[in-house]
Amino acid sequence: MICWVNLKGYLMIDMQGIFSHSDYKGTVNQFNHSDCDWSLFQSLHKNVSNNKCPICEVELNNIPNNAYSATIDHFRPKAKDMYPYLKCDPDNYILMCSLCNSRYKKSQFPLIRETKRAKTIKEIANEQPLLFNPAKEQALNFFELAFRQTPIGNILELKRKNNIPKGSYQYQRCEAMIRLFGLGYIHKNIHPDKEAKNLRVDILTAHYETFIELARAIKENNKKSFSLILKAKNRKKELEKYGFYHFLLNKQFCIDL
Repeated sequence: MICWVNLKGYLMIDMQGIFSHSDYKGTVNQFNHSDCDWSLFQSLHKNVSNNKCPICEVELNNIPNNAYSATIDHFRPKAKDMYPYLKCDPDNYILMCSLCNSRYKKSQFPLIRETKRAKTIKEIANEQPLLFNPAKEQALNFFELAFRQTPIGNILELKRKNNIPKGSYQYQRCEAMIRLFGLGYIHKNIHPDKEAKNLRVDILTAHYETFIELARAIKENNKKSFSLILKAKNRKKELEKYGFYHFLLNKQFCIDL
């Protein structure tokens, strides 16, 4: 997850730069002359996200029917009983891997009060959504990273920031994002799609292995070790593509022993 200034990326990479991107207006113009072809936005979104899913930060591919293939999701679902009037609204599109989109989020969009679901664009301002769009809100305001040693192995998860009051609206949003996308408490949860859960565990395990040495160096304030890690095989350029890297620099993380 991410919130950066003058850096590419968007979580959980921060996607707020998408609307000011130099190619955005041109893509919208091309889209307006198409038959609502939202796939036109995929290339632009991938560019802003450094070709990573902005939710789980897995590397995206273009392999058909692959769990990590790039997809464009309707943040507010386009289903007839949800938000059909946003089907062709570019501001409602968000990049995700197929795993996050089709097997975790699906057509879900929970609200504090389901009876208050907007029937028109004007009514959306009155909603209290439990999910947040990384293109419009910063993940650093919600989460910390947690390096956990669990019964299913070492995994990197998200956790609610400690200064968010329990039971608050922001607290509920943190919990909804974490649970709906399987980004935390995963060793405790029974997911109906066992393969999807295993794939999520694989991602979180890989993230743990990628960042644990760097996290330990930061926690121990070991600048020499930190520098050596970044210099090894020029890892700085690789790690900067992740939102997680900037969570570490902001010291929003913990290491469970």
